[in-house]
Formats: sequence, C-alpha cells, structure tokens
Amino acid sequence: MTVVPDFDTIAKAHGHVCPGIALGYKIALEAAAWAGNETKITVLSHTQRCPLDALRYIFDLNSHPDRLTIENTNTGSYVLEKPDGSRLFIDEVPDTKLTSDELHRLKVRAAAKTATPEESDRLQEIRLEMVKNMLATPNEQLFTVREER
Repeated sequence: MTVVPDFDTIAKAHGHVCPGIALGYKIALEAAAWAGNETKITVLSHTQRCPLDALRYIFDLNSHPDRLTIENTNTGSYVLEKPDGSRLFIDEVPDTKLTSDELHRLKVRAAAKTATPEESDRLQEIRLEMVKNMLATPNEQLFTVREER
C-alpha cells in the first residue's frame, strides 16, 4: 500500500505550512488509496503550485522525475496512471484557493522582507487557520475524483 505520512511530514518536505500543501495532502490521501500497492505511478500535473509537492513526496517523483510531467496551465488538475494503464483524474473545484486581502498584503511584505515581527506572526496565524479550515473541509468541496480503466 502506498504510505502517506502525517501532514507535518509532508509540510516539512514542502518547506512550509500553507493551505496549498493541506489541499495536496488531501489529494495525496485519495491518490494513495487508489494506487494501492503500485509504486510506479506516473503523474501529469497541470500546475506547479503547492499541492503538487504532496504527490511528489508520496510517489517519490523527485527521485524519479521521468514519472512526472508538468503542463503548466495553472489549473489544479492531476492525472495519475498505473503501469496497467488505469488512470485517476483529480480536479480541484474552482475557487477553492483560500486567501484574503490581509493574507495577500502580508505575503507581499514578507517576500519584500519589510514585514514587522508582528506582521510575520499574523501571517503565520492566518496560514495556520486556513490550513485548519482546508483540512476540515470535505474532499468533495475541494476536488473531484474520477477513475478510468
């Protein structure tokens, strides 16, 4: 069975905790259940955003880059394929990206290295709340899943 470690392990591998990796974690759980014992899964991703890192981690795609194709259309769509040709399609529901004006403003300041310590703390607080919300949201509100044999 494809093993998915806990969320903290995935987030650490990603480099930070954010709503995108929380979504990726939920997608990875679905993908792992579908993959079963198969380890040689190939992934076609239509985005390079954060959720992809969870799939990279559980299917060891960083060590096997030949099994990952990225066609960056910036849509949250993933096609996973087993060696037998069966496929799993995962598509993010539009507008599920959690954000706010405050979050955007603080991210800009943090990226420019002009955020105060209080703003940095607030940025982390907002991110953690959004992660909590993402993990609590039912999968069907975040993405659709379809199998093809």
